[in-house]
Amino acid sequence: MSTSSPLPRGIRAVPVRRNNGQLNNDYVVIEEPLEIRLDGKPVVVTMRTPGHDEELATGFLYSEQLITDNRRISDIRCVAGISTTDTRIKVTHFPGDRVEITTEKHDPTDNTQPADRTFRATASCGVCGKESIDQLDSLTDSLPEIIPIAIETALLESLPGHLRGAQELFDITGGIHAAAIFSMDGKLLCLREDIGRHNAVDKVIGHYVLQNAAPLRERILVVSGRAGFELVQKALNAAIPVMVSVGAASSVAVEMAATAGMTLYTFAGRGGGNLHVISPDGTTET
Repeated sequence: MSTSSPLPRGIRAVPVRRNNGQLNNDYVVIEEPLEIRLDGKPVVVTMRTPGHDEELATGFLYSEQLITDNRRISDIRCVAGISTTDTRIKVTHFPGDRVEITTEKHDPTDNTQPADRTFRATASCGVCGKESIDQLDSLTDSLPEIIPIAIETALLESLPGHLRGAQELFDITGGIHAAAIFSMDGKLLCLREDIGRHNAVDKVIGHYVLQNAAPLRERILVVSGRAGFELVQKALNAAIPVMVSVGAASSVAVEMAATAGMTLYTFAGRGGGNLHVISPDGTTET
């Protein structure tokens, strides 16, 4: 990138000394905290790459089932913070941005309240904020029904290449995750990048929740990293029937996908990949 070109949001130039002794700039992904508040209460502070913060907050709350068909968003507001020095990471100045979401019930006879939970999330967070096994069970037990879809593996193998070709921030920094939603015929519909792979998934799902276009029953989710438990759970919560990952799957992710009827394709790339299926004895295999 030319030094005279404006940097895309989410990237910062930092001075580096090369092996030849020359001092010039390199480009790194910005990682800063975002506070998410729901109906006036703080829910989580997550480390993220700034950009599409409304989508991130919406996707996170949707995946945690704090936004539902009955409890929908009535107002969403981004509040920019003022830079302050973090007392533990003294060289970093965090602006303290936040997203405030207000919901309202669409069924006045429903007296249920959103779960009173708080979370702490990092960019690499897996099951952050879950205080008990029961909380994990309650999320997986209430996932929507998935309608299994058969799809050609040749198409699935091609999707990571399309994902990579559209990663603007990765091209500049070489250090950021991506998630994308594709149509069933392989058309790229929405892509988001973030320092956190979970955040990238929340952003693409949140994009459709804000458009009242969720669940995503006829869409494919493609992720740049591995297929872990929480990414599969987020996809299943959005009723996504097909998920493709560049990296490996975990045992729990494979079991969740197989039980739900999701097509899970890992280590995807041109000419290869692992399609996880159910064996005749009911176990999962690749």
